[in-house]
Amino acid sequence: MTEIKFSAILAAGGSGTRFGGEVNKVYLPYKGQPVISYSLDKFLQHPLIKEIICVYRKEDEALILPLLADKGRDSEVPLLAVPGGASRRASVYQGLKLSSSAYVIVHDAARPFWKPEWIDALAEVMQEVPGATVAIPSPDTVKLADENGRVTETTDRTHTFLVQTPQAFHRDMLLKAHETLPSEAPATDDCGMLEQIGCPVQLIPGSPRNRKLTVPEDAVWLSADTDSVL
Repeated sequence: MTEIKFSAILAAGGSGTRFGGEVNKVYLPYKGQPVISYSLDKFLQHPLIKEIICVYRKEDEALILPLLADKGRDSEVPLLAVPGGASRRASVYQGLKLSSSAYVIVHDAARPFWKPEWIDALAEVMQEVPGATVAIPSPDTVKLADENGRVTETTDRTHTFLVQTPQAFHRDMLLKAHETLPSEAPATDDCGMLEQIGCPVQLIPGSPRNRKLTVPEDAVWLSADTDSVL
């Protein structure tokens, strides 16, 4: 079996509207490093990563470029950077176009506590499916509602999962989804885009600790001892 090598696309181009604050959340300090550094280090140290492409906000250029230069100084893994677009979908697409491997991993830079062994688990299923993601079973009942807040359906919790990143793909299939789906198509995550063009997606077990910095309260969680919090 041919060993799979990934281009890792690290999505750091979000506006952080819900999080607020003057500094992009991925540059907040955590134990002496910016949050984004934890994902960069994990990718740099993993043998299945061929290159890392950081997609950043143009206004964060003075923060990210020196950091990438420092991280890449003693690394054999190329560290590339590209400004993102107006949406997450547009930003990931910029990273996709720059990638050179047949397989890609997309990860949110605002999720620093993921496990490197998930890369190996994602690589294993790439022989069987064109897309895969880490996910956890929903701990709560999930209801669907209409635009007026009226419940239309209650999902079966045994089949309801909360999707996280990293997510892995055959590059050509994810590129096809980005280039063929209409601009108004839902695009909150790349696996969902693959599903819309009829491709199967595999779930692998994630962790509740793999949370994403999203709202201001998460800054309190980040400053705490997360091993005891989660």
